Amino acid sequence: MNNIIYNQLCKVKATQIEFDRNTTELIIPKTIKIQNAALKVGKVYDIKLKPSITNPIDSTLADNWNQGRVPKYSKYTVEIESNIGNMIKVNGVAIEDHSSQFIGYLPHDSFEVIKVY
Repeated sequence: MNNIIYNQLCKVKATQIEFDRNTTELIIPKTIKIQNAALKVGKVYDIKLKPSITNPIDSTLADNWNQGRVPKYSKYTVEIESNIGNMIKVNGVAIEDHSSQFIGYLPHDSFEVIKVY
Protein backbone atom coordinates (compact mmCIF):
# COMPACT_ATOMS: atom_id res chain seq x y z
CA MET A 1 0.00 0.00 0.00
CA ASN A 2 1.44 3.34 -0.91
CA ASN A 3 1.92 6.09 1.67
CA ILE A 4 -0.76 8.42 0.28
CA ILE A 5 -3.49 5.78 0.61
CA TYR A 6 -2.20 4.72 4.03
CA ASN A 7 -2.23 8.31 5.35
CA GLN A 8 -5.77 8.90 4.09
CA LEU A 9 -7.05 5.66 5.64
CA CYS A 10 -5.56 6.66 8.99
CA LYS A 11 -7.65 9.85 8.90
CA VAL A 12 -11.02 8.07 8.43
CA LYS A 13 -13.26 8.57 11.46
CA ALA A 14 -16.66 7.56 10.08
CA THR A 15 -16.10 3.83 10.58
CA GLN A 16 -13.46 1.38 11.66
CA ILE A 17 -11.57 0.30 8.56
CA GLU A 18 -9.26 -2.65 9.00
CA PHE A 19 -6.30 -2.83 6.66
CA ASP A 20 -2.88 -4.39 6.33
CA ARG A 21 -0.10 -2.03 5.33
CA ASN A 22 1.60 -4.82 3.34
CA THR A 23 -1.38 -5.52 1.05
CA THR A 24 -4.14 -3.58 -0.69
CA GLU A 25 -6.92 -5.47 1.11
CA LEU A 26 -9.42 -3.34 3.06
CA ILE A 27 -12.18 -4.58 5.35
CA ILE A 28 -14.94 -2.00 5.69
CA PRO A 29 -17.79 -3.10 7.97
CA LYS A 30 -21.34 -2.30 6.97
CA THR A 31 -22.79 0.26 9.34
CA ILE A 32 -26.34 1.43 9.79
CA LYS A 33 -26.88 5.10 10.44
CA ILE A 34 -30.53 5.65 11.28
CA GLN A 35 -31.73 8.64 13.21
CA ASN A 36 -33.76 7.26 16.08
CA ALA A 37 -36.41 9.89 15.41
CA ALA A 38 -36.92 8.33 11.95
CA LEU A 39 -37.87 4.90 13.28
CA LYS A 40 -41.19 3.76 11.90
CA VAL A 41 -44.09 2.49 14.00
CA GLY A 42 -44.72 -1.20 13.33
CA LYS A 43 -41.19 -1.92 12.05
CA VAL A 44 -38.77 -4.31 13.78
CA TYR A 45 -35.20 -3.40 14.73
CA ASP A 46 -32.28 -4.84 16.68
CA ILE A 47 -31.10 -2.19 19.13
CA LYS A 48 -28.27 -1.82 21.62
CA LEU A 49 -29.13 0.10 24.79
CA LYS A 50 -26.74 2.47 26.49
CA PRO A 51 -25.44 1.37 29.91
CA SER A 52 -27.33 4.25 31.55
CA ILE A 53 -30.59 2.44 30.64
CA THR A 54 -29.68 -1.06 31.79
CA ASN A 55 -27.88 0.16 34.94
CA PRO A 56 -29.58 3.45 35.81
CA ILE A 57 -28.17 5.77 38.46
CA ASP A 58 -31.63 7.12 39.19
CA SER A 59 -34.89 5.36 38.40
CA THR A 60 -36.85 8.29 36.96
CA LEU A 61 -37.37 6.62 33.56
CA ALA A 62 -38.35 3.31 35.13
CA ASP A 63 -40.66 4.87 37.73
CA ASN A 64 -42.34 7.53 35.60
CA TRP A 65 -42.60 5.77 32.24
CA ASN A 66 -42.12 2.01 32.67
CA GLN A 67 -43.95 1.05 35.89
CA GLY A 68 -40.62 0.34 37.59
CA ARG A 69 -39.29 -1.96 34.84
CA VAL A 70 -35.64 -1.73 33.77
CA PRO A 71 -34.29 -3.73 30.78
CA LYS A 72 -32.02 -6.55 31.97
CA TYR A 73 -30.00 -6.92 28.78
CA SER A 74 -28.28 -4.48 26.44
CA LYS A 75 -29.45 -5.89 23.07
CA TYR A 76 -33.07 -6.36 22.07
CA THR A 77 -35.12 -7.14 19.00
CA VAL A 78 -37.95 -4.62 19.24
CA GLU A 79 -41.07 -3.55 17.44
CA ILE A 80 -41.82 0.15 17.62
CA GLU A 81 -45.34 0.61 19.03
CA SER A 82 -45.51 4.40 19.19
CA ASN A 83 -43.42 7.53 18.99
CA ILE A 84 -44.31 10.19 21.55
CA GLY A 85 -42.13 13.30 21.45
CA ASN A 86 -38.65 12.28 22.60
CA MET A 87 -39.80 8.81 23.70
CA ILE A 88 -40.37 5.60 21.75
CA LYS A 89 -42.54 2.76 23.07
CA VAL A 90 -41.05 -0.62 22.25
CA ASN A 91 -42.12 -4.22 22.63
CA GLY A 92 -39.01 -6.36 22.55
CA VAL A 93 -37.25 -9.61 23.34
CA ALA A 94 -33.63 -9.81 24.51
CA ILE A 95 -31.25 -11.14 21.88
CA GLU A 96 -29.17 -12.89 24.57
CA ASP A 97 -32.21 -14.52 26.25
CA HIS A 98 -35.40 -14.96 24.23
CA SER A 99 -37.44 -15.52 27.39
CA SER A 100 -36.68 -11.99 28.64
CA GLN A 101 -39.17 -9.45 27.33
CA PHE A 102 -39.19 -5.66 27.72
CA ILE A 103 -42.21 -3.51 26.99
CA GLY A 104 -41.74 0.14 27.76
CA TYR A 105 -40.55 3.57 26.74
CA LEU A 106 -37.03 4.55 25.74
CA PRO A 107 -35.60 8.01 25.02
CA HIS A 108 -34.47 8.54 21.41
CA ASP A 109 -30.83 9.00 22.48
CA SER A 110 -30.68 5.91 24.74
CA PHE A 111 -29.97 3.31 22.05
CA GLU A 112 -28.47 2.68 18.65
CA VAL A 113 -29.92 0.61 15.82
CA ILE A 114 -27.88 -2.47 14.98
CA LYS A 115 -30.12 -4.07 12.34
CA VAL A 116 -33.32 -3.28 10.43
CA TYR A 117 -35.78 -6.03 9.49
